[in-house]
Formats: sequence, structure tokens, C-alpha cells
Amino acid sequence: MFPAPQTDPVSFAGTQHELFTGMNLRIGRSDTVHGVAWRPWINELTLPTPSCHQGWSGLGAAGELVATDASVTCRKCRRILGLDPGRQQIPLFDLP
Repeated sequence: MFPAPQTDPVSFAGTQHELFTGMNLRIGRSDTVHGVAWRPWINELTLPTPSCHQGWSGLGAAGELVATDASVTCRKCRRILGLDPGRQQIPLFDLP
């Protein structure tokens, strides 16, 4: 049995910020491009996550998240980021 690799949380979070700041992301081999949001991790450190909160397994340390400068294609991320302003949810009730 091999010991688990040790990673310094501060340097890992810093590297993730360098990779994903100003970028979008893909999860694994998916063609879908998500916007980037930052989620709390350890001691006020943050890690990148899809803006739409799409789930995946891991922290990104094994390459599960891939930084890209491609345009966001996830419909939910586009709505959250205000990239589709004409596509708003229809109101359930017409209130005065």
C-alpha cells in the first residue's frame, strides 16, 4: 500500500487561482464549458467550481477540472453569469 501524496493547501489553492482566474472550465472530457465560481475550502482558501454547481468527483488535483478560454456553453452558467439576458424565467403570476 502506498502512502497518500501530501499537498500543501496554500500552494494548491494558489495554483488553482493562477490557472482559473479569468478563465472558464471544463469537467473531465466534457465539451460543456462552465463559468468559474470560487467555493470555500480550508481556512478561507477557495477552489474553482462551475458557476452552476455541476457536480464532479474530487478537488481538481487530478486534472478533473480543465481551464479554458473557450466561451461558456452551459445554459445554466450563461444565465447565472448574465450572458443570456433575453432568456429569463417566465413569472408564475402577473402581480401588480
